[in-house]
Amino acid sequence: MGISKYNAEGYYDPTAYEGLKRAEESMKVLKINYPTGFMEINLENFFPCTLDKAKKVFSLIHRYSSEADKDRLHGFLMEKEARFYSKMSKYADKASSYPENSKEHREHLSKFKEARRLHQRIRRNREIFETGRASR
Repeated sequence: MGISKYNAEGYYDPTAYEGLKRAEESMKVLKINYPTGFMEINLENFFPCTLDKAKKVFSLIHRYSSEADKDRLHGFLMEKEARFYSKMSKYADKASSYPENSKEHREHLSKFKEARRLHQRIRRNREIFETGRASR
């Protein structure tokens, strides 16, 4: 979502800009309210996470979050998984376009392996989330 500091007529409009910027940022944060406190998770920075962290956080989410928040998280995980898959494909195509032992081939192959690792991790995160959601 491209947010501009200028309105449709081209005039500087900082109020609308700040409002839209904060609304966009709040969509990236998941707040979990539980009896002894709360936790805010910045989705973009937290996921993909390790399996231990995922199990702990998803347990709290399944117990204390609303269905709307669970749906939003599920959509986010699916979207991020698709993004990593897209990156994997892009780097694999680029790596195959260079000679086998060239610097560019090794560079793109390295990026492919990193994207594959993150894709596998986010896929496992999503599977753990869906398993916990189905059991409730």
